[in-house]
Amino acid sequence: MKTLTSNLISLCGINGGTVWDRKDGSVYNPIGFSTIEILNVFADLKIDYKDENILNEALKKLISYYDIKTRLFKFADKSAKLPCITAKILSVLSKFNYPFSEKESCYQYFFDSQQEDGGWRCATVKIGKSPETDASNPGTTLYVLDSLRYRKNTKNEMEQLEKGVEFLLDHWVIKKPLGPCKFGIGSTFMKTEYPFIRYNIFFYSYVLSFYPKALKDKRFQQVLNELMKYETQTGIIINNPHKSWKKILYQDSQECELANNKYVELKQNISKS
Repeated sequence: MKTLTSNLISLCGINGGTVWDRKDGSVYNPIGFSTIEILNVFADLKIDYKDENILNEALKKLISYYDIKTRLFKFADKSAKLPCITAKILSVLSKFNYPFSEKESCYQYFFDSQQEDGGWRCATVKIGKSPETDASNPGTTLYVLDSLRYRKNTKNEMEQLEKGVEFLLDHWVIKKPLGPCKFGIGSTFMKTEYPFIRYNIFFYSYVLSFYPKALKDKRFQQVLNELMKYETQTGIIINNPHKSWKKILYQDSQECELANNKYVELKQNISKS
């Protein structure tokens, strides 16, 4: 793992910036190998940001994009402020236990902006185009639930989050593309991915395994039955890794230690139910 850490640090300028960002300052692009995604992998490696100055600089870069007025993050100097990006950044900050004075205000934004169907969406497409487009984004909802699992939520707040869980479990049944970004459940969703970048069965199962409501639901058991088809003696097969990570994490294998660790954690969550 030390070699992986060194390799990733050596690539800090690969996108044109200094902390895996692009020249325009984007921490979200290129999708798949951006500042946000690379920091997530460092967090999974259990690297302390205090031990690597470049991680501290990268995390400070994320925080610099927070907007107090909207309680949202942008991902570049001139980008829109989006709930999906905000949830992803909150997850990164929480994984590192990185100090951020506005974290609670940012979390509160999600409790205030939850949609009637239980999920979350951005306003890039206005309401009224179609029932499917008017719906929440399943992907954004997954990212929000991922970010809020690090927080000690009250009973009332957990009831709100359970509505988000219900929305995602319902999507497993509906499967059709929903929300402004049209997240659906099809052949691509059913492929396993790590790092957790896109909406897929492994990421979906992992996040929901932290919510007792999901663990008790027969729809979640159906999801797990499908996911466990990829189980091996050591962990899980990853059959659709992002192209940017193939040589770095997988080489000639379909398994990697970090993905296996996530799968073990998922199974531990299930065993507690």
